[in-house]
Amino acid sequence: MSQFGVLQWLVAATIFFVVPFWRIHKRAGFKPELALFALVPGGVLILLLVIAFVDWPVLTEKKALTEKKE
Repeated sequence: MSQFGVLQWLVAATIFFVVPFWRIHKRAGFKPELALFALVPGGVLILLLVIAFVDWPVLTEKKALTEKKE
């Protein structure tokens, strides 16, 4: 495999992993820069655990606003 082929695979993998995690973190209220952990080996697992088990800032803000209205 040529050097150019390896570079193409790296760019494709980066786009495939970083872009979705960037959008998910942004919508959940986290810093989108956390998506760059997907480039580190094992980083995808860390990102999935964060998304699964940490309280989302967006939901806590929404809960605070609904309690304030009542």
